[in-house]
Amino acid sequence: MTTMRRAPRPSLTEIALLQREINQLFERLSELDTTSQPAAGEWFPSVDVYECAGTVMVVVEVPGLPPDALKVAFRDRQLVVSGERRERRPAAGTAAFLCMERPSGRFTRTIPLDLALDVHRAEARLSGGLLTVLIPRLKDRRGRERVVQVVRED
Repeated sequence: MTTMRRAPRPSLTEIALLQREINQLFERLSELDTTSQPAAGEWFPSVDVYECAGTVMVVVEVPGLPPDALKVAFRDRQLVVSGERRERRPAAGTAAFLCMERPSGRFTRTIPLDLALDVHRAEARLSGGLLTVLIPRLKDRRGRERVVQVVRED
C-alpha cells in the first residue's frame, strides 16, 4: 500500500500577501481601462499629439463645430479641450432621420503634457473640422548652472 503525501498548505499570511498583490494588480489595471464609454450625451473626438520643430502640436477632430462651440485651456500641466455639438433636427414636417451616427452633446478631452511649454504663446486654429493647438517648447533649464551674484552689505 502506497501512502500519498499532501503538499503542505500555504500559511494564512502567504495567502493574504497573494490576495493583496492580486488586488493591487486589479487596481492598476482599472486605471488603464480606456474602454469606458462616455456618458449619455457625451462623446470623445479623436486626438493626435506630436512634436515638430520645437513645437508640440495637438490635433483634435471636431467636424461641424464652430470656434465659439470650443474651449481650449491649460490646467495643471494638461491641455483641456471641451465643446458641444448641438443635436441636429430637421425642420418640423420636412424630413425624418433614418440613421444617426454622428455624435452630439458635450465632450471634454484632457491631454497630459508633462513638458516645458510656453503656454502663453500657444495658438489654436480651426480649419476643415480639425482643431490644431500649437504650443512652443521652452528650452529645458534643469541642470543648467545659474550664477547668482553675491552682494556685500556693510
